[in-house]
Amino acid sequence: MKHYLKSFYRYYIRGQWQYQKDKKALKSKQKSVLIYSMGKVGSLSLYHSIQAQTDLPVFHLHSLKQERINWEYQACRAKGWWPDSRNPGALIYEKKIRSNQPVSLITTIREPIERNVSAFFEVFRYYNKVDACDYQGDTSFLQAQFLKLVPQEYPLTWLDEELKMMLGIDVYQTAFDWQKKYQNYQHKNLDLLLLRVDLSDAEKEKQVHDFLGLSNLKLVRHNVGAEKDYADLYQQFKTNLELPQSYVEQMLASKYCSHFYSLEERQRLFEKWTS
Repeated sequence: MKHYLKSFYRYYIRGQWQYQKDKKALKSKQKSVLIYSMGKVGSLSLYHSIQAQTDLPVFHLHSLKQERINWEYQACRAKGWWPDSRNPGALIYEKKIRSNQPVSLITTIREPIERNVSAFFEVFRYYNKVDACDYQGDTSFLQAQFLKLVPQEYPLTWLDEELKMMLGIDVYQTAFDWQKKYQNYQHKNLDLLLLRVDLSDAEKEKQVHDFLGLSNLKLVRHNVGAEKDYADLYQQFKTNLELPQSYVEQMLASKYCSHFYSLEERQRLFEKWTS
């Protein structure tokens, strides 16, 4: 009951309030800023930093696809969860994208295996029916759950299913500078800054400064798994994790990894996840 009430408040009551706030912000004459990324790639840190330190109308979302939003809502309710009650994705798409309003987008990306592990712990109860801080089992069971239940392809297909399908931005058509770890794109009325999450905070701040025309911005980290109440279990899981070599090879040989990570980086990641 305690978890149910906490979830109801966090995702339903607060979600309704945030939706109304976003709805009002969409009326602003200023150019909207969308922090538009897959989950668990550091996007909330950017969102909260920009929201707290500027007066720009800024929004945070993981999907503009109504069918995806509906699926997530139904999947959560089927497990007794209260998901975000009013995701602003469809509203933003209607008010800003379809109406050809100028929009600044910031998308962050992350090495996919690390992202999937982080996502597994972010919604630990969804997969394991208990909060991570209360889990008493061993990590071998969690490893099996991770491989069986987590949608492993999600980070590999997100850019095509969201940026390309919903906005017409095909980031794979432009070579990515592995040393810089960021890239700018422009499509019609849309300006996009894409950042790798392992870019230094100082460089992230500089690129966001330049992209949004800000005089100053200090990036404040938010929603970091290693700092949460399940940090010990999270680290233990990663330390003991034994992934099938075929899985690691498939993830690192994907179009996503091949485009955004150099061969040397992918070799280091292979060693990290198979050693």
